[in-house]
Amino acid sequence: MASRFRDRCAFLAGDAAHIWVPYAGYGMNAGIADATNLSWLLAAHLNGWAPASILDAYEAERGPITDQVSRFAMSHAEAEIRRRGAVPEEIEEESVRGEHARQTTGRLTYEINVQQYACAGLNFGTYYDRSPIIAHDGGNHPSYTMSNYTPSTVPGCRVPHLWCADGRSLYDAMGPEFTLLRFDSTTQVAALELAARERGVPLKVLDLERPEAACFRDALLLSRPDQHVAWRGDRLPADPLALIDRVRGACR
Repeated sequence: MASRFRDRCAFLAGDAAHIWVPYAGYGMNAGIADATNLSWLLAAHLNGWAPASILDAYEAERGPITDQVSRFAMSHAEAEIRRRGAVPEEIEEESVRGEHARQTTGRLTYEINVQQYACAGLNFGTYYDRSPIIAHDGGNHPSYTMSNYTPSTVPGCRVPHLWCADGRSLYDAMGPEFTLLRFDSTTQVAALELAARERGVPLKVLDLERPEAACFRDALLLSRPDQHVAWRGDRLPADPLALIDRVRGACR
């Protein structure tokens, strides 16, 4: 893992930033996430609605995730190496011992490889808890494993997926930049729209029926261009402009 992901106008991503034992393609997954993260930050600055300081968020967000994935990937690779080197001699026997060996080895093989090839936790459960451009509210980010995660709207988590009333995926219905999800159409959001326009931040308001899932407890949810939660609440904050400045990297 690189000691830093940025030097002035040069950024590291993918295998240049982190390289692990070739196990399950985690490097590709993490590399795509790096590029998704960095691309919207660069676009925000180059399009003129975010200061250069927004780019400081890249290493602050991707560095801790890379460290976590490094530990996951290596621990699972080591477990698989140990498993392959410890195949019981009696595994082919037509005996009680042989059947027990096959069942035990099969269970261990499944438990190790299901996390390798169905790594939903790695892809969807990671969160940014040290980001300077997220309005953290003290909520606890749920833990995740390589294969499992708990959908959450705690700021920094990925916006949980849902199907809209018209059959569209939430991710297809959201705008290409920031999207304010409103689960109560009576909640006033004009002040945030005004603040976004004042700073030139692209913002789409999307009205939705409140899902039954417990994680959607708030009336409002602000999603970033990379579909991570930037802020949530039942009503707008007292200073909407400060929130917009926070998410566009203008607060230090």
